[in-house]
Amino acid sequence: MLLIDDRENPKLINKLLLRLGDSSQDEDGQAKVVRMKTADYRMGNWGVEAKEINDLYRSILGTGRSRTIVAQLRDLERAVERPYLVVYGTALKPYVRGSGGSQRRTMAIEIARMKQVNKQFKMTFYQRFPKFRYMEFLTMNDFIEWLIINHTQLAVNTKLSDIDLDLKNRMSKTSLDQRIAVLSSVNGVSVENAEKLLQEFGSLPRILHSRQTQKALMEVQGIGRIKAKNILSLRDKIIDTA
Repeated sequence: MLLIDDRENPKLINKLLLRLGDSSQDEDGQAKVVRMKTADYRMGNWGVEAKEINDLYRSILGTGRSRTIVAQLRDLERAVERPYLVVYGTALKPYVRGSGGSQRRTMAIEIARMKQVNKQFKMTFYQRFPKFRYMEFLTMNDFIEWLIINHTQLAVNTKLSDIDLDLKNRMSKTSLDQRIAVLSSVNGVSVENAEKLLQEFGSLPRILHSRQTQKALMEVQGIGRIKAKNILSLRDKIIDTA
């Protein structure tokens, strides 16, 4: 799930919801808009603070906001395992009063100042925030594409990790208990079936005792007639069942 802070650019939010689906409206949606204490976007163990290039400048200086970007990044650094600062856009747009030649001169001076402030921030960024990854994109759409691609890849990696962990757990249980290995070798009998049989009867000899019946085995959840019959066929392979 991609979590999006509800204070983000509405245009950006709408594009992400259109591409990934809104989980509040669609059960298959992969994006959700919420209010977050840290980060503008969260996916897995990633936290992303996103700044349009002009917003970066104002955030560095703290212009028109209660906290600077340094405070925001410190909080994010403590909150997530993999923090990112992403800056998108290239057009610097200073707010300048006046008109004509005076306005153009003032604007040129202000743009130069904005470039210098942003440059100085980037030059010392990794010294102050060694845990962070810093990325820049030319446009908002490039940033959106990056979010979607990485969200999708993280989701795939998580599913693969879950499958791998489940397989390891099953292999571990089997290697630690030969009784489970024997029972789960029977056609149709899973490790979970074997565990429930052993919980019910206590031992492999009791399960395979000569007086044991299919009906008794079928009382265990998940064991049907065919599975019970296949399990009892182990009597022919295991001599000592007393």
